[in-house]
Amino acid sequence: MKINKAILALLSLLAGSATWAQNIARVTVTAPDGLNQKVSLTAERVKFHETLGMGLADTEFDNLGVVDLSTQNNGVFDIKLDQPTLVRMTLPPSGAAGGSNEGRTQLLYLKPGDNLTVKLNADRSMEFLGNSAAYQQLLRDYYRENHFQYLPAYGYKPTQVDNQAILKQSDSLQQLRRTRYNEFKSSTNVDKAFDAYVQAASMTEPYLLQALVMDRDMRKNRPVKLTADEQKKLTELTLQNFKLMPDEALISQTYRNELRNWIQLQATQGAQGSTEGHNALSQQALQKAYQLTQEKLKDYPRQREYLSTYWLNLASTAYPTTQTARTILADYRKAYPQSQQIAYFEDWLNTRDQLKDGTMAPDVALMGVDSTPVSISSLKGNPMVLAFAFNLKQHEPSLKALEESYKDKVNFVYVSVAPGIPFTTWKKYAEARPGVMHLWASPKAIEELKDKYAITPNHPFVLIDAQGHIANRWIPMGFPESKVLKTELDRVAGK
Repeated sequence: MKINKAILALLSLLAGSATWAQNIARVTVTAPDGLNQKVSLTAERVKFHETLGMGLADTEFDNLGVVDLSTQNNGVFDIKLDQPTLVRMTLPPSGAAGGSNEGRTQLLYLKPGDNLTVKLNADRSMEFLGNSAAYQQLLRDYYRENHFQYLPAYGYKPTQVDNQAILKQSDSLQQLRRTRYNEFKSSTNVDKAFDAYVQAASMTEPYLLQALVMDRDMRKNRPVKLTADEQKKLTELTLQNFKLMPDEALISQTYRNELRNWIQLQATQGAQGSTEGHNALSQQALQKAYQLTQEKLKDYPRQREYLSTYWLNLASTAYPTTQTARTILADYRKAYPQSQQIAYFEDWLNTRDQLKDGTMAPDVALMGVDSTPVSISSLKGNPMVLAFAFNLKQHEPSLKALEESYKDKVNFVYVSVAPGIPFTTWKKYAEARPGVMHLWASPKAIEELKDKYAITPNHPFVLIDAQGHIANRWIPMGFPESKVLKTELDRVAGK
């Protein structure tokens, strides 16, 4: 029997529409007349993606849009989802006379196919309608974005040393949460991801609050370094209280942070801290952390791949050599041959390996304060420091003493690589000084700098000799100053 092509096309279109609808969660926000309020939604997608200055970030914050409820009574957000996702609904301060001057964030838990209505009342309180309303009500009443948001209600005072009293209130909240959640589960068919989120928050937040109070008490509100015994007490809070949960718990940012911390603490037990800049892990400890991840998380495949990717990214961006990263990448390639991240890491490490001392510094066209094009190759004559700035005036306060010390011997070139800062804003902050140049990178130039210089905040400085050759690409940031940079400047300046 022959089937009309038009009918086949219609059936295909209907099937595609059904699939689209199944992968969409709809959120409708309504408000009464006269409510001067904007509302924005941001999805937290747990996925590794390339981010300037970080290599790979583990969470993608997807801006879903803004609705202005002062000009309309409702707004609709259609959110494409392939798995349960946390969405932040943010109400900024209204700014109107008599309006609220405090912002507010409400966590929404959404799944593909959800249809949720959020009703804002005149006092900005919220009511929920729809198939996922019960989840939102529980989060509204008992689970703010994180446990630390309860601190003002607890009476926490940042300037006060002894804040032990807030722990009793935290314990009371935990008991209330457990009671209410058990009641919730008795009347609601709770899905696995939501249960994992609630259990993860209930596990991690109390001991992290305890660590905050303990840290403040030990330091006595002074900027002092903790002793080894004091640091051990804080470490033990995580080692004793953290428990592995199902892979679905990765939806919780606090759980992800503590999962990394739990492995890292085991990898560094009894070892000295890193001597490589400001990194928390030595390369040896990082390799151990990667190995522990394979062992401890063998029954948790999603968490094992997540954390393996995290360690590989750290190895690729935080250290002056690529040896550790390549060792880990060889194992990672065998374990996850289908990973989309492998090509990224290979390209990144190949770029890094090409930036060897003595090679000609790659040329990139940038823009000066007067809007004229300036190429890196045109700046020969004196040795120079390229300082990649990821925000306005980054590095300049800490390098001013070096500018003065190496006046007429070394040029300092600050290159803005912050894509969110337009040229007109940036140039207002470019302070003219002898021996100093400020350059702005367009979005296209930023991509070129990524490809040619592997720019990263961990190693923001490039030392180039008077002939235009790289003298040292991998100078760490350092705090409060980079001792490596000072040593290298002495070398190229002939001091």
